[in-house]
Amino acid sequence: MLTPIQDFELNGAEVNTIEPLPSMGPLALQVVHLTGTAPNKAGHLAFNEPTRLWNYADAMLALDSTGTRQGSLPNVVRYLMEYVRCILYVTIVPEGATAAENEANVVGGVEAATGAIAGLETVKGCPETPTVIAAPGFNSKPVGQKLALLGRDIRCRPVLDGPNTNDMAAAEFAGEFGAEGTGEDKLCIIDPWFLKTYDGAQVLMPASIALVAAMASVEGYESPHNRGVLCDETARNVSYKINDKTTQANFLNKHGVVTIARTRMGGYSIIGNRTTTGRFIAHVGLEDLLARKLEETSQPLMGKLLTEEFMRQVIDRLTNWGQSLVPNVIPVFKAFLHPSKNNLENYNAGRWFLCVNYGRYSPNEHMVYELSVDNGLIEAWLEEVVNG
Repeated sequence: MLTPIQDFELNGAEVNTIEPLPSMGPLALQVVHLTGTAPNKAGHLAFNEPTRLWNYADAMLALDSTGTRQGSLPNVVRYLMEYVRCILYVTIVPEGATAAENEANVVGGVEAATGAIAGLETVKGCPETPTVIAAPGFNSKPVGQKLALLGRDIRCRPVLDGPNTNDMAAAEFAGEFGAEGTGEDKLCIIDPWFLKTYDGAQVLMPASIALVAAMASVEGYESPHNRGVLCDETARNVSYKINDKTTQANFLNKHGVVTIARTRMGGYSIIGNRTTTGRFIAHVGLEDLLARKLEETSQPLMGKLLTEEFMRQVIDRLTNWGQSLVPNVIPVFKAFLHPSKNNLENYNAGRWFLCVNYGRYSPNEHMVYELSVDNGLIEAWLEEVVNG
């Protein structure tokens, strides 16, 4: 029987390496998800399943096997892919016999019998989490409410079409949204729709695809304001002047509606920085990106022992990540342990509190120049003229 020395382990040397926690990485890229109909879709595409479209040719073959551009998706996907390169998913729903059936299919939900998800609900099953979602061409309150709830749950920005009738109707429509806790504070409504010529024929296009394209063409923490709209004209004229508070565009913006109007730059542009409740679209996007990054990078840490070293490593990782965003994305960042909530009761429950404080840049929405005559400058100039 062997009798080992209990406190002996090795007569030699060993090296143990300790790796820091992995980097949190950059903020997410723009990922767009559109829901709609495409009755002439390719046979291999399933209904109610998020599908990634890789390029324009692939998209048109998948959504429109006959070339007739039927359904709500083919033309809006064409517009988006011609405008910007971004990650794009679509969910195709069956086309109903009536507009009401189409809308019900788009809203979707969870089937009681099978538990399968359908319509907009499939956004939650998208392999790459979307940053912008829409159902172009569908502009009812139920569609807006569903988009808003999804925006809240998966931390993305929902875009909804306005009624495309008149300014007052658009403002009143926006006023129907904003209930606390529903995600409606993130909802962007845009009106009016626009006209675009495709294959020699003019097509009425839902305004939401113009805003989706504008959002996807900038970083998720930037405003889509002033981004161009590729169109022949808008379905109705919306007046806008940079120095006039009484224009239609100013009225719509004041009541939570983004719009499309001509500017002095030429052509048509997105006019508006805010959601239906007045939050800056850029601030909503930044909040989504930061929160999602914190959530996604926390999973590998779950179950680790809450030692002092571990907690400090997490704070250090947060600090390094935050500083990588300064000053281009945010102006300031600070991560620290909460001074009072990290008490014995919470610690024994496996709960600890990390504070992530940050600043944010606001979009340039209102420039105020103060133009005044300075007689001191005139006096100095005269003295120079007189004295040579």
